This record gives sequence, C-alpha cells and structure tokens, in this order.
Amino acid sequence: MLQLLEGRIGLPLFMRIKGRLHCTPEAEALLPEIERMFGSLNSIDGFAAELRGGYAGRIAIASSATLTSSLVPAAIQRFRASRPRIRFDIRALASRHVVDEVRNSQVDIGVLDFALGGEDFETHELCCGEIGCVMRIEHPLTQRESIGPRDLSQEDLISFSEATFTGTSVHEAFRAANVACQISYTTNQTFAAYTLVQGGAGIAIVDPFPLLSGAFADLVMRPFHPTIEIRPRVILSRTRPVSQVSRWFVEALAQVTKDMVATSKLALAGPRLREPAEALVRSPSRAWLAV
Repeated sequence: MLQLLEGRIGLPLFMRIKGRLHCTPEAEALLPEIERMFGSLNSIDGFAAELRGGYAGRIAIASSATLTSSLVPAAIQRFRASRPRIRFDIRALASRHVVDEVRNSQVDIGVLDFALGGEDFETHELCCGEIGCVMRIEHPLTQRESIGPRDLSQEDLISFSEATFTGTSVHEAFRAANVACQISYTTNQTFAAYTLVQGGAGIAIVDPFPLLSGAFADLVMRPFHPTIEIRPRVILSRTRPVSQVSRWFVEALAQVTKDMVATSKLALAGPRLREPAEALVRSPSRAWLAV
C-alpha cells in the first residue's frame, strides 16, 4: 500500500533505516494537509448525522403574505427551539407565485390560503376559517352577533381586490344582497388591513389569522354572512423528493396552527373547534376555526 501511494504521488514518504520506517521530509510536509482533510471528513460525517436527525439543513418556504405574518413565523420559532441549526429562507408572495415557486422547485414548502387541486402537488389542510368583519372595539356593530352587506352599506370598507378569491367572494355577497360594495381601501396583506382598522380607517372584511398571534388587542371580529370560508394549506411537490426535515416542519406548522386556534382570543367571538378525521403527514393535526 505504501509503494502504491508513493508511486501515485511520485514522492518517497518513508525510508527504512536499521529495520525501522522513518518519515521523509516530504511526508512531514504533507502531514498538516492530510490532517486537515481528515478533519473535513469528520465534519462531513458529523453534519450528515445532524441531517439524519433533522438538526441541520435548510428549508425554503414560499407563503401567502397573510400567513407569512401569522402562522408561519410562530411555527418557525417553535421548530428552531429544538433544531437551532436549521436555516430558513422565507418568501412572502402572492398566492399564484407561491404555487409557481413550488412547481419550479425553487422552494421546499408552499403555504396557501385557498384550496388547490392538481396532481403536481401533495396538499395538507391546516385549518378552516371564515372571513369576518374586523373593527375597533368601540364600534357599534360589535354588538351584533353577525354582520351582513346591508349592515355595512354606510361604512368605509377595507378588503382584498377582486383579483383574489376573498375579494371576489365579498363582492359577490354584496351583489347578491343588492347592496353597492364600496371598498375604500384594497390591500393584499391582512396585516395592512388590520393596521388601517386600528387607525380608524373603517371596517375590514378579511381573514382572522393576525388575531391568532394575540396582536391587535383593541380590535374585534364578528362573523360575516353569507359565510366565506378560507382554508390554509401546505403544498409540497410530487415531482421532486421532499426532505425529512421539511416534513417535520409541516407537522410543526400543523400543531402550531391547532394550538393557536385553540388558545386564541378569538374564543371570545365563539369559534367552533373540530378535530379532522384525516391525518396530516403522520398525525391528526388539523383544527377547525370559525369566527
């Protein structure tokens, strides 16, 4: 073996003197580099062990803007508490761009706020919620159990544009009630709508997820009728392998969603919580949220 090695590198590495092998000066010069290489191999072996255990790696997530500022960061915080070496790349995008990022293998996980079909994706529903009317706590309409288009005919309204599923559904509800839908402010981010309400701009017809974080304590939500459902879900690609650590994060996201819904101040508005029949990845973890 020594002869083969010396022949390969073209240098004498050992000399036999009085029956004993002695390192040549060339071998002494190579030794630090060899030790560095063995150290690198040990590092690779250790990193591979961390990957196997889900304690190292990178997860790229594309999420709709609404969920990027509510469910997703809460799940990341909990996940990294036990796996601090996991790195995250988080992208807040329009829903159609989230779909494109997953389809084109630019991210590992997509998080959407609407139902998605198609054989290209593996989907896991997180919860089911209802669009509601968000207003300041002193607003007179907080006395109502539910609010419809006629109740809002004289209000400044904040919602999504008709280019979105929610915006289209809101406009259809007003048309069905034969009430003009006067949206004073349109936005693509629920947090922006909540901030406008907080500043006294009007009433927002949006999703409830920012309230799950416990923020906006001076705002309340009442159900909007007719009911408009929103179903956040995770999408994974079926056309490329999904890492084990990504699947573990999906489980964490499902559990965080369940916990946030169960303990949220939205309970003051009387949400209904229901366990699903199906399992998400490994364990039952979908909750039902209705405000």
